[in-house]
Amino acid sequence: MDTHARTAKWSKGVPEMDVLSLAEKEIVCNKVAKQLFVICVTIATLILIAIIAGMFEHPWLLDYMTDTANTVNQNLSTAHSQAGRAGGTMASLPRMLPVLAAMLIPTIAVFYIIKKPLLKRETRKLVEKKLVATPSIDDILTSVYWEFSNQEYVSNDTFTNDIINYIEDNKANWNPNGIAINSRKVCIVYEAFITGLEQLRSNETVLDMSYLDEECRIDGVFQTDIKACLTADNGKYFTNVELLRKIHNQLAYKDLGNNEFLEGLEYIETDGGTSIYRLMTGS
Repeated sequence: MDTHARTAKWSKGVPEMDVLSLAEKEIVCNKVAKQLFVICVTIATLILIAIIAGMFEHPWLLDYMTDTANTVNQNLSTAHSQAGRAGGTMASLPRMLPVLAAMLIPTIAVFYIIKKPLLKRETRKLVEKKLVATPSIDDILTSVYWEFSNQEYVSNDTFTNDIINYIEDNKANWNPNGIAINSRKVCIVYEAFITGLEQLRSNETVLDMSYLDEECRIDGVFQTDIKACLTADNGKYFTNVELLRKIHNQLAYKDLGNNEFLEGLEYIETDGGTSIYRLMTGS
């Protein structure tokens, strides 16, 4: 099993890993694979030591192991070809089976019992390391295609499904549970056409009130920059799906002109510990 196949298999059933990218999942799985190898080799070695120690205390065990070794050697010594050696090994299996079972069953059981807890632990360590790091100033949500509309979403799953079905490229580029912003709060600045302050939501402000002066009204509306402050549901960070869903809902029933297509979020600055991004849109 190659690294990619192992990562896909091991990450299933571990929801904690959903916040990781594919590369980060591979890092976690590689670490856990090394840990499991060491643990399993250690367990098998301890069992073997216990068997050897038991041979000195229990003569019947010493006789059994001696007879087993003699049987294996006899079966292999009569074989003069690769096929013959394989046959000799198969003939020896019934005699070796109790010893192999004593070593393999506990080792395999421990492997499957501790694999998922180890994956969760390494995932938690990686996420915590990311969260204590300096907040990112990179542009985000630049590789997903989306058109804003007046439909509001409550469910992240429904929103993700619509994003994936929106365009074929989103199936490869969209990582809904990846960490977008490792902060509990973020402010988004976007441009819209409004008739007045009554169109703002409770978490929105106009950046420059002078743009709402009556002489700036054109065809009954004002063109202005609006800042919306969002808070993460978990109080720690925003996933891609939560951030984009909340931005989408924020823009519902707003007049964006012809710029209704997402082009990403561009970092502007950090004010009082809160990152501010400009929503980039196009037609």
